[in-house]
Amino acid sequence: MLNNPIHGVQCFSSAPHFFLFLMNKQTLLLLTLLFVAPILCAQQTDTLISLPPASSHHSLWSVGLTAGLGRNYHVVDMSYMTDYRYSKYAPGSSFGLQLGFSPLRWLTLRVDGVMLQKNYQRSHVIGGTTISLPDTTRNTYINLPVLLMFNVGKVVRLHAYGGGYWGRWLASRRTGTTYGMNGLVSYDEQLDFDSPESQLRDNRSDVGFVWGGGISGIIKQKIEVGVEARWYYGLYDIQKDYMSHPNPRYNTTFVLQGGISYLL
Repeated sequence: MLNNPIHGVQCFSSAPHFFLFLMNKQTLLLLTLLFVAPILCAQQTDTLISLPPASSHHSLWSVGLTAGLGRNYHVVDMSYMTDYRYSKYAPGSSFGLQLGFSPLRWLTLRVDGVMLQKNYQRSHVIGGTTISLPDTTRNTYINLPVLLMFNVGKVVRLHAYGGGYWGRWLASRRTGTTYGMNGLVSYDEQLDFDSPESQLRDNRSDVGFVWGGGISGIIKQKIEVGVEARWYYGLYDIQKDYMSHPNPRYNTTFVLQGGISYLL
């Protein structure tokens, strides 16, 4: 299923998730600041503020590392699920490698390899009452974004980018507490993707859009450090269409990350 819903973890819409997301006023403003403005400026100026003279050397290639923290918004169709309530978001982490090619100072083609957590949290519902017993699922993915990035500046640079990504669901672990015959019972379960149940149910492919922006600074002409905000927008239901009454589930993940690159 590709008709991913938007904001609101306990709702589902048949309308395309992407266009509903763009209707949010705050999202439109942020996308304008991070994406449209730098593109327009990039063709008119090499810097936005007065800076010391930069080297005339232009680096075609760059390699680097990134690390950050994220929030995953797990969007679920709750039309008939009555035994759980999902939280709005769950925290996670991100670690990655990046390779950049810049044919022009203001334009970069960037490919990343990212280990990213897309977690979710929920509470048990017993007798129509939400019980605040912890139930957390930690999902680890590898994502490979391909990004077209626009840059403004020489020493201090603004960036805005967009693109798509392909990924793979690598691991899943569920921990929590529930009521048993003799009181509270804790559990710690590692998902076995080779089990017949998982092969019938779980969709391990992950495809979607990614966009974001940030700011960086070049140190001694060869080292670039920066921070950026990034959104991963998943298009694939994480479950296969294996039930007569499916409950589609999607991930939208926000990441705030820092990085360091070596300019070749």
